[in-house]
This record gives sequence, structure tokens and C-alpha cells, in this order.
Amino acid sequence: RALALTIDYVKERKAFGKAIIDFQNTQFKLAELKTEATIGRVFYNDCVARHINGGLDPVTASMAKYWLSDLQGKVVDECLQLHGGYGYMNEYPIARMFRDARVQRIYGGTNEIMKLLIGRSL
Repeated sequence: RALALTIDYVKERKAFGKAIIDFQNTQFKLAELKTEATIGRVFYNDCVARHINGGLDPVTASMAKYWLSDLQGKVVDECLQLHGGYGYMNEYPIARMFRDARVQRIYGGTNEIMKLLIGRSL
């Protein structure tokens, strides 16, 4: 959702007389975020399928928890950056997403604990 909101925003917001989406840097950043979000979704869907079939092991679950929550934080942070100063204002949904993304790396076992569980399995 953060990426979709950001794409809509940069299509409307103008800087130096043109839409922000028309800048090469913005296009490159959005391409990177779209790619990473798609890869994350594929990994997530695979984990869900494994869980439904009873085959999601604790190590893979730990990898999903830490990596996907880190990815969420990264994507939302980059999306907030593309909103500029408005992104940090409570009136914009991206500000709430930014705050909410941070706690994902903490509850349910911190990401450091997830990495410890993965490391012990090696």
C-alpha cells in the first residue's frame, strides 16, 4: 500500500515545473522498491503455502519474520522520503505506515533473535 500511495503522490507532486515521477532518480527508486516488494511477496506467499501444508519450519519462519519486516521498514522509509516533508506529517497515511513498520522488527521476537535462531541452525 505504501508503494501505491507513493506512486500516486509523485505523479501529482511537482518540483522544478514537472511531476516528481518524471525525474530519473524517482523512477529508479520506484523500480527498486517495486522489485523488492514483489520478491518479498513471493517469499511471503511461499511461507504461507508451506504453513498451510504443515511444512513451514522454524528457521524459514524466522527468516521470513526478520527479512520481511526489515524490507517493510526499508520500503516505507524510501516511500516517506519521496513524499518529502509532507511524508512526516500525520495528515499523510505514509507517516503512520512509517511508525507502524518500526514495531514489526520488535514484537513477535526481535529481528536479532530471529537471526540468532537462524544462526544456530547452521
